[in-house]
Amino acid sequence: MLRDPTVQRMRFFQKMAMAIIIGACFAGTTSLSQLGVQAVQGALFVMISENTYHPMYSVLNVFPQGFPLFLRETRSGMYSTAQYYVANILAMLPGMIIEPLLFVIICYWITGLRPTFFAFSITAISIVLVMNVATACGCFFSTAFNSVPLAMAYLVPVDYIFMITSGIFIKISTLPMAFYWTQFLSWMLYANEAMTIAQWSGVQNITCFEESEDLPCFHTGQDVLDKYSFNESNLYRNLLAILAIYFSFHILGYYCLWRRAKKI
Repeated sequence: MLRDPTVQRMRFFQKMAMAIIIGACFAGTTSLSQLGVQAVQGALFVMISENTYHPMYSVLNVFPQGFPLFLRETRSGMYSTAQYYVANILAMLPGMIIEPLLFVIICYWITGLRPTFFAFSITAISIVLVMNVATACGCFFSTAFNSVPLAMAYLVPVDYIFMITSGIFIKISTLPMAFYWTQFLSWMLYANEAMTIAQWSGVQNITCFEESEDLPCFHTGQDVLDKYSFNESNLYRNLLAILAIYFSFHILGYYCLWRRAKKI
């Protein structure tokens, strides 16, 4: 990466460009009003999606591409499977921290989200974790299958599960029992809940011009949290849950790589 920084540089520029575009789309819409609630939740979901799908799919070719060289060098005793796997993750880590931070710094303020240090910090931490856990998921699928097309074929349905249970499309408490368990694997849900809490916790003055039984208004931030079945006390639990999923994916990824190397 140091010898050829062009790709990483382009990733930085791409992330900054996306932050400007997303921020410009939502600029001036995130006010404390009924339409503002929809705009804020939409902005949060787009920020999570942008740092989930592209990072996840961009690493699918990392391990299949280097697998022949990895086999040759591990058999000659140059390094172990664990050293190879950890080295790849550490090489990606600086970019996985700087990229989402740049994205949040630009997008957050252009969008006009809640201007408090607490809300910004929780959003920045959540987005950094989201990008890293998405990359970890991509690494797991990259080591679990022999080719990128095969890994992608299995990853796409998983993506839909995580997206549906992110908390923006369906109220989590209304999920059918057969799919209720899927929410516990969705880092998009954990990030969405944490970022939503940061935006709406303590808000007491959401404007409501007209209210009816068919179209009730949000009067406080708590009304917004209740709408999505979010609980303010889950804030730090959500961040820890994302960390747990991150390490779980990497453990599974290492195991799959070790098993493939052992079989051949």
